[in-house]
Amino acid sequence: MKKSISILLIIATLFTMGLAACKSDSKNQLVEEGGLEAADNQFGIEDVEVTNKKGEVVTDKNGKAVTTEVNVRYELDKNGKTVAVVIDQNGEDVTDKNGDPVTLKNSSVEITTAKKGGKSDKTTAPSGTKKASSTKPTKTTNAPSQKGEETTGKEFTTLPIEKDKVPTIAEARSSSKKKAVTFSSKDQQIIKSMLEVPGLYEKDSYENSAKEIPANIAAHVALWMVEREGFNTKSYASSTIALYLFYYFGKTAVNFKLNVNEKSGNKNITYNAKNDSFTVTAFEGKKQDVAIQKIEYLGNNNYYLVKANVTGAGGHSKLYAIIQKNKLEASLGFSVKALKWE
Repeated sequence: MKKSISILLIIATLFTMGLAACKSDSKNQLVEEGGLEAADNQFGIEDVEVTNKKGEVVTDKNGKAVTTEVNVRYELDKNGKTVAVVIDQNGEDVTDKNGDPVTLKNSSVEITTAKKGGKSDKTTAPSGTKKASSTKPTKTTNAPSQKGEETTGKEFTTLPIEKDKVPTIAEARSSSKKKAVTFSSKDQQIIKSMLEVPGLYEKDSYENSAKEIPANIAAHVALWMVEREGFNTKSYASSTIALYLFYYFGKTAVNFKLNVNEKSGNKNITYNAKNDSFTVTAFEGKKQDVAIQKIEYLGNNNYYLVKANVTGAGGHSKLYAIIQKNKLEASLGFSVKALKWE
């Protein structure tokens, strides 16, 4: 009944370079070569049965158990067994009436390694905070109508890890099976906003198959994700930033906290190893403007190719992006899987 759509990196060569890596050892099993701490947190979504106040499983009219999806962080318990710790949208552990973290012990993902660290730090945000308005699109973006286009449905599928394949930009552009689609104005605004993360074009291209998310674009994304939450604080737990990057990219940002200080070139966010936290000193003003021209459905696991014109992105005038429609974060509803600036 449980399923996971956690997107995990498949890395074979980084161990000799002294970096952490994740690789698929067998179906839904992970081997952490560099340890859980080095690889940051692994996140995913699990299906859980809905219960009433009496603790009884709620069923539908056909007698089938009603389920709901929850965000989780995978870790090992004291017996070396994988458990999925239920977390909220800020990456904080959800606790029961006794203050203990709520866990799903029958997780669909297994991790075989020794856990070195303890519980993650938590970020406390003042109540009543508002999201930063500067991250919202300034106007509605409507892609021109395409001949024979189809509208996107409300439902979408989720595939097991071994069947999920993110197409490359080149594969998507040359595909004869892609179909032009119409996204709602709201969805187009969200996508436009995600592609207008300041400085995202500093890396000419990024593919989901890359061993690591480039530290420079991950830093820009982390700042944008923090700003849109509107928290009135400069300090964020490592797990919070890792979760935000997971939402945006749809996969764990391996080694981001180890690379951000020296490899990102961004002084607005720094990692503090002493207390496993990030410090954000400033947000970034808008740079590029994205005008969506066409969106095409690519199949498999709800992947789409976005073609757009851009201004204010250095010497780039066009952008191709692979996005995935998902439920990782309710206010986004999408993840950016690949980028190509031309």
